[in-house]
Amino acid sequence: MNLLIVDDEYYSVESLRASIDWVQLGIERVFSAYSMQQAQEIFQLHSVDIMISDIEMPKGSGLDLLKWVRENGYNTVTVFLTSFANFDYANNAIKLQSIDYLLKPIDSRQLNDCMLTAVNKVRQLEVQELYEQNSKNWNNSRKKLEEQFWNNLSTQIIPEEPDQILNELKQYCLPKALYYQSFYIILLNGYIKCANDRWELNLYEYAIKNVINELLEAYEVSPVITRLNEKQYAICLKKTEIHDRSNLFQLSNKIIQALSISLPGIFQIYIDGDTSMLHTGRAFKVLSNYSRNIICEDSKVIDTTLPTVKSSCPKIIPKDEWSDLLMLHKKTEMKEQALRFLKDLQASKTAERSDLLRFNHDFIQIIYSILEKNGESAHRLFNGNTSEQIFEQACSSIETMKIWVFHVIDVFDECLLAINQSDSSIDIIKRYIREHLGDELSRKTLASLVYLSPDYLSHVFREKTGESLTAYILAERMKKSKELLLTSQMSIRDVALSSGFPNISYFSRQFKNITGKTPQVFRKTGVNKYK
Repeated sequence: MNLLIVDDEYYSVESLRASIDWVQLGIERVFSAYSMQQAQEIFQLHSVDIMISDIEMPKGSGLDLLKWVRENGYNTVTVFLTSFANFDYANNAIKLQSIDYLLKPIDSRQLNDCMLTAVNKVRQLEVQELYEQNSKNWNNSRKKLEEQFWNNLSTQIIPEEPDQILNELKQYCLPKALYYQSFYIILLNGYIKCANDRWELNLYEYAIKNVINELLEAYEVSPVITRLNEKQYAICLKKTEIHDRSNLFQLSNKIIQALSISLPGIFQIYIDGDTSMLHTGRAFKVLSNYSRNIICEDSKVIDTTLPTVKSSCPKIIPKDEWSDLLMLHKKTEMKEQALRFLKDLQASKTAERSDLLRFNHDFIQIIYSILEKNGESAHRLFNGNTSEQIFEQACSSIETMKIWVFHVIDVFDECLLAINQSDSSIDIIKRYIREHLGDELSRKTLASLVYLSPDYLSHVFREKTGESLTAYILAERMKKSKELLLTSQMSIRDVALSSGFPNISYFSRQFKNITGKTPQVFRKTGVNKYK
């Protein structure tokens, strides 16, 4: 495994090389580059598994370099290490699939933890690449035709008509005798909960089928497995290959165990009785509807023939009490109460998706009622990709509902504070920036001063001032640097550091871009009127 460190400052590169025991991490060679061009030459001559790169560099930034890396098909795991807490930089870094965005200076422990993550990511990519190579060779046309037939049958694309089914068997080159057999149709839900562990969908499908086929082959069972959507698979088993329903249950448990050991994800199997090919679509629809109303997040086998006990008195949200907690900004107490309510719901063992839908409806009603009293639009509160993504999964389980409720409480509290404090918050931020220009002014630090999220602070600041937070900080630092150049005998380096610029080269570039002059020329001309 090889590592490449890219930074235009020689001592930064050497410091990184000396700060970590790379051999212990499994890294054999550490390359150095001081520009984008040098880095490109190393990529063309050597294999680079991990890259640590600065962003601000002459003749091509770190982002430009990573874009080139991706365009040329390299899967290098990349970490950005920079002096600038710039949202646009971080956003672009994420889009280019870097795994972390770290700020200088960084201690060796933090860097070591980050490198451990990078090394594990490289190993994971190697495993996925192996699966990809194997999957390219996996192209059995007869098997594909059989899978497509059962897919169409399960989803009722093929209607429940004997002549139609027999005709489709012929079209798919399958034996007519299949129609007269009985089958067990089981539904498998398989999905990865953590976004960081996600696999490409076709690759994940291949891995699931491979695990199940290898397992059942030992029991002389030949399943047909077909993916129906991103999460669901229909597994069709001949009744002649299964001794009885208890044997089906045992095999289903073994499938869950094998999948859980081999792959990341949550796996659930829903089983019913045996059925004829004629009624396959109807049987599968029953399983699908059953699974849709289950909110369990454990990997297990679920027998749909067992009777369910439904609570006759569903719990009701204490709307007045929760409304008071939200209005008084008691977020912690509100979260504790909501979590207690959801845990009680889970402990009942009878909770279904409909219970979560009702809970969510009542909870959002409280939020909307408070917003209406304050003359605020709910659209503003939930207008964002993050809210939409969390909301889509909210009613899937107790855990996803908890994530959604906590998110709503946080966003709502920020909104309520902003309604009452937006003008004063901007004044506090501006004053703090002017008084701490020489310090690191991250969005997170500034947002914590006024109890807003970094994203919401950026939104409010631009809305109130007409410029971005980053632009305002740069303008204030530039204003102070001009003043120091004209009224003090400080060196250019000390002026840059006192004004909050991380190094003299960056300061000089920014100064010239804005004033059209270098700091030295500006001082010599004695200009007294600030731009």
